[in-house]
Amino acid sequence: MKHHNRNPRARGGRKRQPSRRDPLIGFEADVTVEQIGARGDGIAHVAAPDGKSVLIYVDCVLPGDKVRVALRQKRGDGYGAEVVSEIARSDGYSAPRCAHFKECGGCALQHMNDDDYRSWKRDKAIVALQRAGIDPQDAEGLVGDVEISPPASRRRAGFSVHVGATGVFVGFHGRFSHTVLNVPDCAVLRPELMTFRKAFVAFLEACPPAQARDIKEVFVTLTDTGLDVLVHASNDPDLDMRQDLAAFADDQNIARLSWKTGDRPDEPLAARHTPVVHFENIDVPIAPGGFLQATSHGEEALVRAIKAAVVEIAPKNVADLFCGVGSFTFSLALAGKRRSVTAVESDPRAVELLQYAVGQSGSPIKVMRRDLFRQPLVGDELTGFDLVVFDPPRAGALAQCEALAADGPEWVIAVSCNPATFSRDMRVLRNSGYEIEKVVPVDQFLWSSHLEIFAILRRRSNS
Repeated sequence: MKHHNRNPRARGGRKRQPSRRDPLIGFEADVTVEQIGARGDGIAHVAAPDGKSVLIYVDCVLPGDKVRVALRQKRGDGYGAEVVSEIARSDGYSAPRCAHFKECGGCALQHMNDDDYRSWKRDKAIVALQRAGIDPQDAEGLVGDVEISPPASRRRAGFSVHVGATGVFVGFHGRFSHTVLNVPDCAVLRPELMTFRKAFVAFLEACPPAQARDIKEVFVTLTDTGLDVLVHASNDPDLDMRQDLAAFADDQNIARLSWKTGDRPDEPLAARHTPVVHFENIDVPIAPGGFLQATSHGEEALVRAIKAAVVEIAPKNVADLFCGVGSFTFSLALAGKRRSVTAVESDPRAVELLQYAVGQSGSPIKVMRRDLFRQPLVGDELTGFDLVVFDPPRAGALAQCEALAADGPEWVIAVSCNPATFSRDMRVLRNSGYEIEKVVPVDQFLWSSHLEIFAILRRRSNS
C-alpha cells in the first residue's frame, strides 16, 4: 500500500546535518604530566583557547615529563593526546625493553623504572582497598609486596592476523588502533610463543591468499606438554588447508591445532599430544583456548598464598567457586592435610575435563556445573563449608558475594583480576561483617595496567 498521506517531514525525509567538528581536536600545547592514571597513561591538564582547563590522557609518559602534545580524540571526561615532541624527561624514565613499545598497544609502562613500577602496582591494590571503604593507613598495612612475573614469562597470547596487499601481519593491535602490527620481538611472551609466531607468518605467506585472509586470530597456549593452538577464522578450511595445517603442526611439534569458524564449536585438525597442565602432580587436560593463569610464576604465587592460608585456617570442607579446570582446586584438596573440596564452574568443557582429572586421580573433590552469576550458592548450600574461595572473571562475583554476606562461612578467600569489581565485591562483604586480613598483589601482565589481587577475609564475631 502506498502512503499517500505520509508526512513529508517524517524522519526518513530529513536531510542529515553535517557533524560539527570538535575545535580542540588537533590543538597543541606544552604540558607537564601530573600522574599515571588507572590505564597506565599520563594525566595532565591544558589551557584551551577559551581559557578552560581540559583534562588529557597521554601515552608513554611519566609524572614530571614535560612534553608538547596534540589532542587527538574525545575520551571520557577529557581528550586522548599524542606526544608531538619531548621537552624534558623525568628521573623515573627508563629505556623501553621493546622496540615496538610506542606503537604496540600491549604494554603501557615499559618506560618506568623497576622501583617506581613496583610501587605503582602496589598502590593500585591500596587504592582498591580504599574504594572498598578501608582507611588509607589501614589499607597500606594490609597490602604485601607485589609478586611480579618476570619478562618473557607469559605463556598464552592471542595474536591478531591480517593478510592483505601489503603482506602478512601476525601480532598485536597498535595503540588505540585496529591496525595489526608485526611484533617479531616481544619482551613479555615466552620464547616458544614467539618461535611459533615467526613460523606461522612463514606458513601464511606460503598459503593461497584467499585461505590465509580467512584467518583473523590465532590463540596460543604453552601447556606442560607443548603448544595448544586455536585458529579463529571466518570460513571453514578446505582440504588442502587442513592437510597443510596438519603438516605445519607436525613440523613445529605442536601438541594440538584446532580451527574455529565464527561462533561454531572448534574442530581439532591435528592432535599429536593431549595438552595438559600439572596441578599438585595431577595431569589436567585443557580445552582449545581454555583459561589458564597468564604465567606459571603468577599461578605459583597465588597457590603459595592459598597454601599458607589453609595452614592457618585449617578448613575441612572448602568451596572453590569459578574454579575453571582446577588452578587452585587440587592445592586446596591435597596440600598438607587432605580436605573435601566442592569445585563449581559454569563452562561445560572445563567441568568435563576437571571431572576426568578428578576421577583419574581419586582426589577428594566434587565437581559441579553451575552459573554462579545467575545461580549463586545460597543459604543452606553454603552450610558446612569452613572456607569459600572464589576467582571470577573480570565482571566479579557480586551475586555470590551478596549470598556470602548473608550466609557465608567464617573464612573467605577472594582472587580478582579487576581492581574495580574487587572493590565493589569487598564492600559488600565488609558491610556484612567480614574483615580483610591480608592482601597480596600479583602482577601477571608485566608493564600493563592489569593487576590480580588475592585477599583473605574473616567474618567478625557477633559477641
